Amino acid sequence: MSSIPGLPTPGSDVQILITRVNSSPLCVLVELWGNFSQGKKAEYQYLAQDIQSPGEIFHEFEGNAGDQCLVQMDNIWYRCRIVSRHGSNYSVFLIDKAWMRSGCSASMLAWGKKEHFLLPPEVEFCVLANVVPLSHGNSWSHTAMEFLKTLPGKSVKAYVQEILVPQRTFLLHIPCISKLMYEMGFAKKLSAEMFKDFVLQSLWSPSEAVVSTETQEMPVRNEPEGPAEQMHKQPFMYPVLPTGTMETVIVTEVTNPQRVFCQLRIFSQELKKLSEQLTQHYEGRLATCNIGPDMLGFPCAARGSDGSWYRCVLQQVFPTNKVVEVLNVDYGMKHFVTVDNVRPLAAEFFRMPVVTYICSLHGITDKGVGWTAAQIDYLRSLLLGKTVIAKFEYQSLWGVHYVTLYGHGNTNLNNLFSSKERGLLECEKSPGDVSKLMCMSAFAEKDEAQKQSKTKMTMQPAVIPAAQNLSATPSEGLRSTGSGISFPTQNSSNESRTAAFMVHMFPIGNALEVNVSCIESPNDFWCQLVRNAGHLKLLMQDMQTYYARSQFHPFVETACVARHPDNGMWYRAHVINRQTPHADVLFVDYGETKTVSLYDLRRICPAFLNLKGQAFRCSLYNPADPTSTTNDWDEEALAQFEDFVNTAASNHVILKCTIYAIRCNEQKVLFNIVDLETPFESVRTRMVALAKSVPPKKASESHSHFNGSYCYSTHNIKTGTEEMVTVTCVNGVNQFFCQLERNADVVEDLTMKLSTLCHQLKNAKPPTKCGTVCFAKYTDGQWYRGGIKAIKATQPSVLVHFVDYGDTLEVDKSDLLPVPREASDIMSVPVQAVECSLSDFPASVPREVNSWFESNAIEHKFRALVVAKEPCGKLLVELYNGKTQLNSTIKKEFQIEMQRQEQVVYRDPKPTSKSFDKESQKKGDLPSEPEIKALPKPADLPSKSLTSGMEADVLVSHCNSPLSFYVQFVREEEDLFSIVEKLNDGQSTRKTIDIKDVHPGDLVQAEFPEDSSWYRAVVREIHGNTMALVEFVDFGNTAMISISKMCRLSKPLLKFPTYSTHCMLSEAAALGKEVVLDPEVVSTFKKDIGNGDKELTCRFIRQSGSVWEVSLEDSGMKVVCKVPTRGPTAFSEIISEKLQQVKEKPDQSATSSQMLPNKSTLCHLKPDFVEGQQLEAYVTAISGAQTFWCQFANSEELDKLTLMVSEVGNAAQHKPVDATSLSHGSPCIALYADDELWYRAQVISKNGDVLSIFFVDYGDRAQVNVRDVREMPPELIETPPQAFLCELEGFNASHGSWDDGAVDALSDLITDKLLQLTVLRVTRGESHIKCFVQVECEGQVINETMKAHWKCFTKFGMLRVAEYLPAASACFVCSSAVKCWCKARILKKLRDSTLVVLDDYDTQMIVNPDSVFETSSDPEQCDDDDHADYGKTSSHMESEGDAATEEDVEGDVALQEEVLCAPTHKTRHVKLKQWRVSSQSTQPPLRMR
Repeated sequence: MSSIPGLPTPGSDVQILITRVNSSPLCVLVELWGNFSQGKKAEYQYLAQDIQSPGEIFHEFEGNAGDQCLVQMDNIWYRCRIVSRHGSNYSVFLIDKAWMRSGCSASMLAWGKKEHFLLPPEVEFCVLANVVPLSHGNSWSHTAMEFLKTLPGKSVKAYVQEILVPQRTFLLHIPCISKLMYEMGFAKKLSAEMFKDFVLQSLWSPSEAVVSTETQEMPVRNEPEGPAEQMHKQPFMYPVLPTGTMETVIVTEVTNPQRVFCQLRIFSQELKKLSEQLTQHYEGRLATCNIGPDMLGFPCAARGSDGSWYRCVLQQVFPTNKVVEVLNVDYGMKHFVTVDNVRPLAAEFFRMPVVTYICSLHGITDKGVGWTAAQIDYLRSLLLGKTVIAKFEYQSLWGVHYVTLYGHGNTNLNNLFSSKERGLLECEKSPGDVSKLMCMSAFAEKDEAQKQSKTKMTMQPAVIPAAQNLSATPSEGLRSTGSGISFPTQNSSNESRTAAFMVHMFPIGNALEVNVSCIESPNDFWCQLVRNAGHLKLLMQDMQTYYARSQFHPFVETACVARHPDNGMWYRAHVINRQTPHADVLFVDYGETKTVSLYDLRRICPAFLNLKGQAFRCSLYNPADPTSTTNDWDEEALAQFEDFVNTAASNHVILKCTIYAIRCNEQKVLFNIVDLETPFESVRTRMVALAKSVPPKKASESHSHFNGSYCYSTHNIKTGTEEMVTVTCVNGVNQFFCQLERNADVVEDLTMKLSTLCHQLKNAKPPTKCGTVCFAKYTDGQWYRGGIKAIKATQPSVLVHFVDYGDTLEVDKSDLLPVPREASDIMSVPVQAVECSLSDFPASVPREVNSWFESNAIEHKFRALVVAKEPCGKLLVELYNGKTQLNSTIKKEFQIEMQRQEQVVYRDPKPTSKSFDKESQKKGDLPSEPEIKALPKPADLPSKSLTSGMEADVLVSHCNSPLSFYVQFVREEEDLFSIVEKLNDGQSTRKTIDIKDVHPGDLVQAEFPEDSSWYRAVVREIHGNTMALVEFVDFGNTAMISISKMCRLSKPLLKFPTYSTHCMLSEAAALGKEVVLDPEVVSTFKKDIGNGDKELTCRFIRQSGSVWEVSLEDSGMKVVCKVPTRGPTAFSEIISEKLQQVKEKPDQSATSSQMLPNKSTLCHLKPDFVEGQQLEAYVTAISGAQTFWCQFANSEELDKLTLMVSEVGNAAQHKPVDATSLSHGSPCIALYADDELWYRAQVISKNGDVLSIFFVDYGDRAQVNVRDVREMPPELIETPPQAFLCELEGFNASHGSWDDGAVDALSDLITDKLLQLTVLRVTRGESHIKCFVQVECEGQVINETMKAHWKCFTKFGMLRVAEYLPAASACFVCSSAVKCWCKARILKKLRDSTLVVLDDYDTQMIVNPDSVFETSSDPEQCDDDDHADYGKTSSHMESEGDAATEEDVEGDVALQEEVLCAPTHKTRHVKLKQWRVSSQSTQPPLRMR
């Protein structure tokens, strides 16, 4: 069969994401649409963006059927193909959605580009292979349709059976779906060849037919030829059998235990008469019957091998041989007949209902491996043709009746079959048997066909000397067989006795600290309790001593001690299989299974039985299928799981194990359904994507036995979050139950499903065992999920706990129903009642408090703030009714107080960022250390290596203001949490401190009052004899605590540096404390940096004492102090004030010869700018193609300053300065030779009597003789320079260069013109500030205009900036997040950034447009060496590119003369001189105009 280019070929295995299923029950084929190209998701995203700019809109009557174009729906353009056109109305087919859309007008259609249609459709039309309806009438039943509706969104593995190229149709064999449909009883299987013929018949249409467009028919002719008769779809009638009905039946056909046909014996004579009537009606009758493949499921009359005619349903058609397969509905038998012996069923024969039912033996399953011929033969001998009593237990949703059959002497035939065939499972048990099994701890005999060991021990070294680490696991690199804790069957061998070892059983919802000791797969692994590690260690030591010289003695006990074949150590073990001279044993404290010599087994000393088996068996909780212990994880999932466990072990991180449910698999092996978590990550969260990408569970697993417990869920409730809740049950302030408002729809849907199911089960026998899950009727008459808590033998009632509401009450036994194993959708819903307690209440409160709370809270809605979570899952909450806190109201009403010694003076803005639940963070004992008399100091901790210019991702752990906050490195989170775990180890011994030993500056461990957890801290102040102010060195926040809440730090905890760094924002210092410490500024800053949960990029600039000056970026945007913009008028006020001071101040220069101070004593004040500030200015000097100096357009301050400088320079008492007193950076007043006027200046360098001078109010420079230089009064120094350095934003010198005409072009654009500047970012040097700006002048953006003179370059050749590149273009990217040049594609161009996807990382990121380039060569041809040459990040490039201009006024004369453009100076000063002479110009002075 041909294939379609770019798509899967016939015979290939594929992964397909099902996007849509045909929901019509009359569609015989299971038609679905799926995505084969999940790996090309990014390409389709590019395409979707690109087609949003369509070509020419259709004119009226434009376009023909078959044309490809674009259609607009809901303001979004899609690819489509025109199906038909009627006048101005079009019908189109959406290529990537597989939808038809009619009634489209020409205005909704547009032409697309040719490249828009190169990609194949995103979804393809497929047909589920070999599957057709089993229901009578050849249409899908309601149950089948409900099942098919669950398929969209599932990613499954499929086999491409055929590709029908003309119809572009894929016939997919999807075993995990088709097998489930067969077993659920609403589908039947066709052979691949026959199904293909059937599909071709179904897909023929007038335009595509290869042969006749009519259905291929097989004419049935008898001589002489008569009129043709046509079959019709007409359903048979089936009488409803209520649940629990007992009937005498005749077993007419046995296919397997799940397909047994039972005929009501009371109607057996009527059916014989019916057959006689059919025979009389059809025998010898001449007729023609047209039969085609589209008639499957049609009722008919067929002649049997005995010559009699029977009512049948058409099952298969074989046109070549003119043979059909039919099902005899009254006897359940299938047989092949020729078409000559088939007739349409006359209407009168529908009157008799069908009284033969498809049944399944209740409690019998096949382990998911099918039935052997021997098993089926035995069943047929037991049942076929026999008259038995059938108890109809219940009917499944797909119409199969589950029955228990009884023979002579009331023999339970189900049990008889099960006991005879030992491999069968699940003899009928009441649900109560489950709870009994779960309280036992027996071990099942190991299957003879033991599979090879697979699972490695993940925690410890392979060989461990007996004197060391005796609590180690048996070995490294071992594999488990999967055998483990199970339960005895009725026919266990004599040797399989109840085991001596007891297993751990945990309440649902408990959170335990564990180590993973053995891994088979995420479905099957073993855990140990950390809290018992010490006991196990002692046990192991005693066992090594006890059995060191022991002798072998034959024995029969299954509980024993075995020597491990790899390390020679003795372990407690359980024999699961014995075949001389070896035995298979399970090491009960680790979960590992090994084969050992019988001579390495020893009788176990009774003293070694006291400790429970330390390993308990687990299966990973999968939200996609929480009811199964056999999820289909692939090799990648196993690798991820092992990596998670091994990483935690290597970092000494304790895993938190949350019990979500308890399940027994088909072999009755007990599993705890769990999730494993570190303080940073959940393994379930890590693997959820893998769970979606693997096929769904096998069909045989779909009916998991709910003989365990309900599912627990954390409902993703986090400490510190708020939830809207409804209180459903109140036992007191320390225990009440709530339902989450966001789960209201779940509760409502659950109630409806329960009502429907319980109606079907109303006659079922109620459960009577304690601990059984059940459905129970509440006082309102509705059915709810529950669990039996207690049974009163003398009363007709039981105590039931309603799990979704939390209350417990007595229920009559007649109001209980069992939970059928088919109720998967009901049992998989997590328990909806969330157990809570009001926070900050004592354990015991007066009865009237609980009564008041119950009457005022139950069935009311509240806003609940989650303060903490207990290990058992209970939430400690604060309840709010509007703005009223219920906790406080109760305390005030009843005067309830909690006794506290400590007083908090500062509350960390986010205490939960370092808050740990002590109970869930226990770890093994820390090594004991000799007591140190003197307490350590912070200086005793290792120092952290920080350097200027260093960048890192950080979290702000605590903030006082922009001048004082603390950051933590994201990369150090794991180390920090590890320390906190050790500090909060429940088993470690804390050494208290005497008050006389505590002094300010001491390093201690202190308990933070808000979460009662311990942290490293330094004592800042001592208050009285009991209290101290401490600072938590790893977080930065402070608290006043009792000295009794401080302890000595153990020596191992002094090996780690502090994990918080004290910082201040770089720009904050220039703004002044009055501005920065304004409450509004501080509040806004805290909001911008986040509450400890926002990752920021931190650049360390310089260190001052213990505080680092830093800059922060949030997703590429610089974090700044948001203060009101300071306008030019502020400068006016400063100038006026300084002028007045000059006039009033006596002249001191005449009486004393002062040396001109250098910049170390006096320096110019810096003007300040903030990002986003807009201002008007004129350019005063152009330094290059993108660098220039500006003055504010308002020149009032400059005019006054000029007058002041002229008065000082021309004063007779001012004499030339001594050249030896001048140095680099010295402020002065200098005479400019071209206009002979005095200006403020700064010395750059000197060469004899010639000084290189920089004019601070204009930005230009000159060579001046020392005799033309005067000392500058301090009053003039305090006025900020009037010229500020600007640079066009968007041009990076490391990425390109300017052409020769760039400087002239910039001069023409901005000289003598009013400029509107927008400050985009600011860099601050020691002597100047540079503003990166966007310049607008006379309606044009200068930055954009100057791009015509900019040429990009890299090793790859000439490039173009992303501004000119369309979406989906190939490009190269270099940014701070990427450490080399990377190949990428543009997804979308944003306003000030570009969204790209990196080809080699499959990662999307937002970058500056200046960092995106297109190459003229093919990016795919660039080798690794090419990339290596560009190993600098863009942040490094920018800093290097900026360095040349940031040193303008700081030293290098040659460099500055190269950067500053001298020719512009003379023009400015000539203009100034003309203005000074005429005195009539209205033009502002000192600017180029």
